[in-house]
Amino acid sequence: MKLKLHIVFIFILQIVLPVFVTGQGIILSSGIYMTLSQGTMVLQSNWVNNGNYSDQNGTIIINGVTNVSGSSSNTFGNVIVAMGATLNINPQNSVTVIGTLTNNAGIPGFVLKSDATGTASLIHNSNNVPATVQRYISGTAEAWHFLSAPVSAQSISGSWIPSGTYSNNTGYDLYIWNEPTNCWIYKLDITSPVNWNTVHSGANFVPGRGYLYSVQATNPTNGFAGNLNNGSQSFGLTFSSSDVNLKGFNLVGNPYPSSIDWQATSGWTRSSLVSSGGGYDMWIWNPAANNYGVFNSATGIGTNSVTRYISPMQGYFVQAADAGNLILDNPVRVHDGANAWKKAIIYPDKLSLVVESLQDNTFDESLLLFGYPDNQSGTAKLFSPYDYAPSLYLHSADRNYSVRYLKDTIENRMVPVMFKPGRDGKYTLTCNFDNNKFKMVLLEDRKIHNFQDMKAEPTFHFSASKTDDANRFVLHFVSVDNDSGKELPATVYTSGSRLIIDLTLVSEETELYVFDVLGRKLIQQKLQGRIQHKLSLNVNTQILIFSLKNPNGNISRKLLWVKK
Repeated sequence: MKLKLHIVFIFILQIVLPVFVTGQGIILSSGIYMTLSQGTMVLQSNWVNNGNYSDQNGTIIINGVTNVSGSSSNTFGNVIVAMGATLNINPQNSVTVIGTLTNNAGIPGFVLKSDATGTASLIHNSNNVPATVQRYISGTAEAWHFLSAPVSAQSISGSWIPSGTYSNNTGYDLYIWNEPTNCWIYKLDITSPVNWNTVHSGANFVPGRGYLYSVQATNPTNGFAGNLNNGSQSFGLTFSSSDVNLKGFNLVGNPYPSSIDWQATSGWTRSSLVSSGGGYDMWIWNPAANNYGVFNSATGIGTNSVTRYISPMQGYFVQAADAGNLILDNPVRVHDGANAWKKAIIYPDKLSLVVESLQDNTFDESLLLFGYPDNQSGTAKLFSPYDYAPSLYLHSADRNYSVRYLKDTIENRMVPVMFKPGRDGKYTLTCNFDNNKFKMVLLEDRKIHNFQDMKAEPTFHFSASKTDDANRFVLHFVSVDNDSGKELPATVYTSGSRLIIDLTLVSEETELYVFDVLGRKLIQQKLQGRIQHKLSLNVNTQILIFSLKNPNGNISRKLLWVKK
């Protein structure tokens, strides 16, 4: 049987098509259920799906110019684009091909479109499918974007390197991150000892690599043309930087024409990454914030609007623990977040701190997560390359963090919060948390000697200048006497057989006292401020009481000392 269909339904109906059908154009209205259980359907015009379409074993043949659009996602069994035909997946639309995808029309005959409204998304399982994947460059002119190629063999040429009025007559900037030298390498630098040609292989975009890109023009739409990446993708990671704060940071990219899920339960091989909070971290640049945001695969929590979904053509940072590989496969692919190129959700036992500049509305975020068996280090802070961007971070043991994993507010009665304004002006600092999880949250501004109850008023307004001490704020989870006995921003913990007294945030000389549970003094020692002290204790396993005092305050802690 052969029919010509132009279907427009406005009532609830289910259609089962097990036979050979030719459709000039098909429109499924809301409430329509259409199933192609087997057989073949030939499309010679547009496919508009606002209903529900199911296809597992059937075959769709594109034999004209077909634009896929509508409010519903599309799952097809097999798809064949005939020679001379064109299949366009319109912006914001998604297609999953669970069987075989064949394109006989070449690169121009299959286009995933992108514009200001969003980007098309494709999940497929076939190798060597030629296509064009468009990328709309959003934001203001010259804004920076992390970029990644969804196809193989796309040369870095043509519309990707436009001419312009920059000093070198170009209208673009393109960089890659080189972890061994912890610096950005410019596309046109071919003379420096470490240059583009020494660190970038070939003239094409490398699938799985991330790129830093900006254009002088406002909102052009470029295209990646080649065979769509599919299946297992591996990218080598380096681990040789001399900078302890940047060692292991590699800029990688989403290699697929769909989003990928950082929390996918299968498809990832991330054993070469630094483990954090029971999972792995990835960092994405947020141009609105002028800062990086980070998301953790175990906690499911991110900063600066970064979520679990990494959009198609999106670059992102990971931190390697060794010189291994980041490997991903098709199970990580999803349609969610395809249009999220870049309000907070409140989780129990989570406290989010967000600072915002009232000059330009850029922002930064840090997280405290409670409920872990012991205090852990955290997620490394990746600072903005712009020195005028606000920076909010947490400091511990000579390292800076965006996220800290802590036991409870009993052992962490106060937590120092570091802030660099970037530029002089007015700012807000907002605490987001579940009021039922915290008995008290006080924000201390050490510069103006002010305390604010963040449970009563969660937003603190203040002025800052670039010359301010970064050690400006302290969060207190117990009551504080504002006039005397102020807690010092010091940390006491054990590391192996050493006792660590972290006074990096304490400027004055400080007296250390160590007592046993019977009150007997075991140690009295003066410690220099602004450094971290590592002490050896020749005492048996027991509960010890540590007290630190100087003219500006004191702090006392109980700690289980285990003799090694």
